[in-house]
Amino acid sequence: MVRQGTLGTISRLAFCVLALTQLSSLVPTHASPVSPHCQNPEQPSDSFQSQLQQDTHQIPFSSPRKTLSVDQELPHKTVTLRHILHHGGNRFPRLFKKLDVSPNDVALSELTTGKSHTYRLKAKAARAIQPLDKIQGFRSPGKSLGPGSWSEEIIPVPDVTDKQTVIELGMMNFNAYTEVGSPGWYDLEGHWNVNWTFGWEQEGIRGHVYSSSDNATVIIAVKGTTAAFLGGGGGTSTRDKINDNRLFSCCCASVDRTWRTVCDCNKGGNECDQKCVEDSVDSEEVYYEMGLELATHVQDEYPNATVWLTGHSLGGGLVSLVGLTYGIPTVTFEAPGERLAAQRLHLPMPPAIDWNDIPHYHFGHTADPVFQGVCNGRMSTCYISGFAMESKCHTGRICVYDPVKEDNWGIDIRKHRLADTIEGVLKVKDVPPCKTQDDCEDCIQWKFIEDEEEEPKP
Repeated sequence: MVRQGTLGTISRLAFCVLALTQLSSLVPTHASPVSPHCQNPEQPSDSFQSQLQQDTHQIPFSSPRKTLSVDQELPHKTVTLRHILHHGGNRFPRLFKKLDVSPNDVALSELTTGKSHTYRLKAKAARAIQPLDKIQGFRSPGKSLGPGSWSEEIIPVPDVTDKQTVIELGMMNFNAYTEVGSPGWYDLEGHWNVNWTFGWEQEGIRGHVYSSSDNATVIIAVKGTTAAFLGGGGGTSTRDKINDNRLFSCCCASVDRTWRTVCDCNKGGNECDQKCVEDSVDSEEVYYEMGLELATHVQDEYPNATVWLTGHSLGGGLVSLVGLTYGIPTVTFEAPGERLAAQRLHLPMPPAIDWNDIPHYHFGHTADPVFQGVCNGRMSTCYISGFAMESKCHTGRICVYDPVKEDNWGIDIRKHRLADTIEGVLKVKDVPPCKTQDDCEDCIQWKFIEDEEEEPKP
């Protein structure tokens, strides 16, 4: 027999989920009625405020951070499902909804699905660069990157030498492709639950936010490309292709005459307007700005928490750029090289800083042409599908498995699928060492032109 309170919980969840599924076709106005249980972040519900107050009794946000030493082992974390979030993207720029989920809702979901949405991650302390000006500190062309631009701190980061931690982070990213409770979910082990879910519709960002039960650690996992040839093909595929071709191509997908470019930066032949491509990756259509808004909201919600970022494919490239902007530890899986986009966004990088002081770790393997930066050329699947994946250099450090040499795998776009990587690589191989790409260069066949200032007319 189901209690009346449980029925009320189910009804409230069903109503809010139904409302979220309609967001792609309805643009909300200030006069639109909103359920008290589906609030904007600026107008939190009483239940959320009450729960947040209870959480702060567990660990006050004003508590000072303990002094850490490099490579110090830290305790495992615990998280609980609390909210569902949706960022509407550039089509619905003011749409940012949140659904509060009670502990009873979590218990009911686990009871009805038979799945334990829990994780166990290992952490350690590492040296990191923390920009003093989080958003704009490294964004202006020609800005001095002197010692006054950042501080060096020792902070908690994921222990990427621990095999189970890497697997768990991979599972978090796999779940960013699926809706809550769908048959595609992994049974996640340990002490982590899904916390926030955002961007399920055709516009915006998709993923999950996980938080520890004491509010000390928050993890944001962002969805990657939903391209049909990768087994995805969801509603965000068109927008994902635009982002891929702006962030990871040399000159806005100026591959050859048969291609339709995503910006007008080509000056003829292999010459490209440098200022133009910089503007193209910093436009409203690119997910980078949405990622900054999401990270800002999470940090405002948990001001004293340690935030980690993770993502797969396009999601990995996106969170890496956001992580560089904020100084947030980041772990990606099979992400294309994002160093080129970081340069165009004027984010911090050598020689001003050392990549070893940036806690960014990019996991991938030698059979994945996207991660390796070789998914290009007329015979490649990326070319045929309209993806100009030309960059190969990553920020921070890369952690490369070698199934081509060790298991005779062939290079195949299907090996870019995260499920294949989790089952065939992460679970069966030891964690590789993470190293910087010191001698890597992108787009060496291109010449990037800096426009000279026009002389004033008489």
